[in-house]
Amino acid sequence: MADILIRKVDETTKKLLHRRAERRGKSLEADLRDTLEELASEEMQSSQDAELFGDWLVSISRPGVDLDDTLKLLRSATVRPATPE
Repeated sequence: MADILIRKVDETTKKLLHRRAERRGKSLEADLRDTLEELASEEMQSSQDAELFGDWLVSISRPGVDLDDTLKLLRSATVRPATPE
């Protein structure tokens, strides 16, 4: 696991983040870690590193592919507006 150190955080910001963590029943460190993991996951889903749609479509179009997991994933995915590149 890597360590990240963030310096010069405004005291008010720190207090607000601490309150947020308490509401969630977590330590400040655990809440920030979870938040960073969510952000990284969102970035992966929208980044150039994500699987290309055409490749994905071909992979689920093969005979004998079980689409149950794919359909569950599609139904649970966050809907985001398309952004032109």
